[in-house]
Amino acid sequence: MPPSIALLFAMGVIILIIGMILGYVGNDSAETWRRRFEAERAFYADYRTRCQARQMPSATNEPPPPIAFPPPGMPPPALPPAAPVPAAAEPGTREILRINGIDAALADRLEALGVTTIHDLATMSHEDEMALELRLGLNAGTITRDQWRSQAQLLDRPATR
Repeated sequence: MPPSIALLFAMGVIILIIGMILGYVGNDSAETWRRRFEAERAFYADYRTRCQARQMPSATNEPPPPIAFPPPGMPPPALPPAAPVPAAAEPGTREILRINGIDAALADRLEALGVTTIHDLATMSHEDEMALELRLGLNAGTITRDQWRSQAQLLDRPATR
C-alpha cells in the first residue's frame, strides 16, 4: 500500500521544522553582530567624550564677559575711513594679478593667450570662458566658480566719487 500524499506532506513539514530548529541553534551570527554593535557603541562613546573634552572653553569655566551696548539715544560709533580705491594700474604692473584665483604662473599663461588686462576678463562671454579653460588646461567651470569675470567687472568700473 503506497503512502498517501497527506502522510508525505506531513513528513516534509516535520523535517522542515526540525531543520529550522537545528539551524537556529547552530547559528552564532547574532552573537557576532551583537559584539560588533557593542564595540561600535563603545568607540563612539569614547569619541564623544574626547570631542567634548576639546570643546571646553577654559579650565575655570568662567562665563564670557557681557557685551557693552551704548545707552539709548547715543549716536553709533563712526566707521573707520574706507581705503582709497586705486584708479588704474601703474605701467609695468600686472593688473590681472588683482583677480583672486590668478597667480603669477597663471597670469603668464593668460598673457601668452592674449588676456593681459582686467578689461579683457570683464568683457568675456561664457563661451570665451569655456574656451579659455580648455586652452589653459583648467577644470571645467573653474573660471565661473572663482568668478573671474565678475571680479574683473567690479575692478574695471571707473572710480565714482
